[in-house]
Amino acid sequence: MSGPPTAAGELGRLLLPLADEIEAAKTVPAHVFEAVAASGALAAMVPEEYGGRPLGHVEYGELNRAVARTSASLQSLLTVHGMVCASLSRWGSQGLRERLLPRLASGELVGAFGLTEDGAGSDAQAVGTTATPEEPPKGADTTETVWRLDGTKRWLSFGQLAHCFLVFAKHGDRSVAFLVQRDDPGVTVVPSRPTSGFRSAMLADLHLEGCRVPADRMVGRPGFGVSQVAGGALSLGRLCVAYGSLGLAEACCDAILAHTSSRKQFGGRLIDLQLVRGLISDAVLDTEAARLLCEQAARAMDTQDDWLIQHVLTAKLAASRAADRASAAAAQLHGAEGMVEGGPVDRWVRDARVMQIIEGSTQLLQDLLADESLQHFRVRRRHPHHPFEAGRS
Repeated sequence: MSGPPTAAGELGRLLLPLADEIEAAKTVPAHVFEAVAASGALAAMVPEEYGGRPLGHVEYGELNRAVARTSASLQSLLTVHGMVCASLSRWGSQGLRERLLPRLASGELVGAFGLTEDGAGSDAQAVGTTATPEEPPKGADTTETVWRLDGTKRWLSFGQLAHCFLVFAKHGDRSVAFLVQRDDPGVTVVPSRPTSGFRSAMLADLHLEGCRVPADRMVGRPGFGVSQVAGGALSLGRLCVAYGSLGLAEACCDAILAHTSSRKQFGGRLIDLQLVRGLISDAVLDTEAARLLCEQAARAMDTQDDWLIQHVLTAKLAASRAADRASAAAAQLHGAEGMVEGGPVDRWVRDARVMQIIEGSTQLLQDLLADESLQHFRVRRRHPHHPFEAGRS
């Protein structure tokens, strides 16, 4: 394969020796971030006119897969930064795009995604952060309305590093989205409590207290915040997580095959034992199925297929499960070696669990997929060539 997937492979090979360093640092070292930025990965969701190096969703997925083979934490940077860039490209004002997208594309700025709150996780419509319009004071240099934001966002991937945040709030009964900058008055960024997985994702909580932002930093229009801006961003985020899960599952399968083909027990290789072969084949089967579903979902996003949401949900569910099962098999087959804290197998097990939570938990996605599948079924059933309709007069 040539073109952008080769770039993904090159980035993957560059990062692979750095996996232990990234995990031990519990952050992303500067030289690692610079390598990612130099690869063009941070510019992939930015239009060329704003300094981007745009990729299709298949190619961007491959970048996520390649990075996740080294570090799922680092791959989450591509997820959230890409979500912010894509949202600004689609919904941001001309001035906002001109000011920020070139700097986001170069890596001078990093974007983070602020949706989750204590009372709003899977239920995105329950955000409690408020947005209140205020008229400028008399005698001010501008007549432009400003918006006051109050609330707290939780668990922002790379929030500790980010320079700007795509924040979702409520104005009355309508959702709104704003681009908040780290140096805006009323903004406080605090590292989140450490998590077992994604230890190097630099998670942060974002506190907004009387944070005033100009009206031109609204992304989309009132009422579009969650349904349109966040909805589109989450589809991209779920595709990124699906490909990241695929990369993690691939790493587990490679480690399983390397270990079981060299490890000797009972007078032969582990891989020659029937029950071991069952674990291996199940992990490989899940991983290969996830690969096909990821590619299908990415193509659906490239073509804006009518059922792209269903394809993305399916890919994210299948790939995150594949990562969970492959990492569990790796832990089982590596024995005590797989339980060493900080080792690669230990890291894969912890990170795979996170993949089933971020950008929509497994249970939420199952619920959404059932709805999408029912809608798809009803449309197909109305088609004259559907088997349920064939033969009817």
